[in-house]
Amino acid sequence: MNKTKKNNAKRNRYLLIGLIIFVLLALVFLPQLRRELAEETPLQHYEKLEGEIFIPEHSPLRERIVVSEVAAENVQRQVSAPATVEANPSKRANIFPPAGGRIVRLYVNMGQSITAGQPLFEIYSPEAAEIQTDFVSAKSALALAERELRRKEELHERGITPLRELEEVRTEFEIALSEKKGASLKMQIMGFSEDDIGKPLIVRSPINGRLVDLAVAPGEFIAEPEEPLMIIADLSNVWVTASIQEKDIRFVSPGGKAKARFSAYPEVAYEGTVLFVSDILDEDTRTTKVRIEFENEDRRLKPGMFSYVNFFSSPEPAIVVPAKAVLQRRDFNYVYIETAPYTFKTRKVITGETIDDKIVILHGLTENEPVIIDNAILLP
Repeated sequence: MNKTKKNNAKRNRYLLIGLIIFVLLALVFLPQLRRELAEETPLQHYEKLEGEIFIPEHSPLRERIVVSEVAAENVQRQVSAPATVEANPSKRANIFPPAGGRIVRLYVNMGQSITAGQPLFEIYSPEAAEIQTDFVSAKSALALAERELRRKEELHERGITPLRELEEVRTEFEIALSEKKGASLKMQIMGFSEDDIGKPLIVRSPINGRLVDLAVAPGEFIAEPEEPLMIIADLSNVWVTASIQEKDIRFVSPGGKAKARFSAYPEVAYEGTVLFVSDILDEDTRTTKVRIEFENEDRRLKPGMFSYVNFFSSPEPAIVVPAKAVLQRRDFNYVYIETAPYTFKTRKVITGETIDDKIVILHGLTENEPVIIDNAILLP
């Protein structure tokens, strides 16, 4: 009895070992068998003949592969670049006082609409008072020199005053006249007229716009400010400055159209016109500056905002194929050309950008050549 049990146990061990060996062999050889079957399957669908691929009549690939002739289309290239909003420099004024002094009165408030010539603030200035005094002195000296000149001219006509004295007086008159003109010019630069003599200096706005920054209060003494006391800007239209990569410069030109989206308003696309393309390339970033003008009547766009701009080139003809037609192998791209009915060979191509699911072919194809445009990946 014990011997029978031992034989049964021994047989069971052999069966278990055999089963384990069978499973291991299956795990090793089954994937290889599947690969061989998979490799044999395509061979039934196409044949390789002297560097070309022929699809026989019975192959299902004939129904799946789509061939079409290459065509040239008018292509409008698109270039994207980061950008920031800037105030139009011709519609922005940084307000500095023409001379140091004490601010005695403000005529405007933050955010207020301003018109050109409108008073902004009043300032008492020692330098302005000195200029007024110089003007008054120069004016008085000129009047005196003019009276003396007239008197000498009358005496010279009577033969009493010699010509030499008349010339000396005339020279003094011309000097006084020059000094009066210089004092008058200083008054104009300061913003004074003769009617303003004895009054505080009133600084006025040079442009129409809105007060967007205010950095002064009544009672402050301003000596030589490093920052403007006020900033007035007309933001009804703004500039957006983008940094275009060197390789994309050829697609952007003045007068071209652009669309921008701003981080603050991602749902809105703003349309603008290219104003200027810089002639200077930044050697570090390999980019150049492009400025676009955008209408901003609602004042939603503010200087300093970040945006992303798309530029659109003028339409021009180019060879294009569907993106599915171009395959990649190692370090080159290629397509399948039909050389005879259901006979194909590969051809290397140089590709450009992708536009609306179509790839621009820069080199390698010409118009009317038949190319596989769908399911080319089914061929080896």
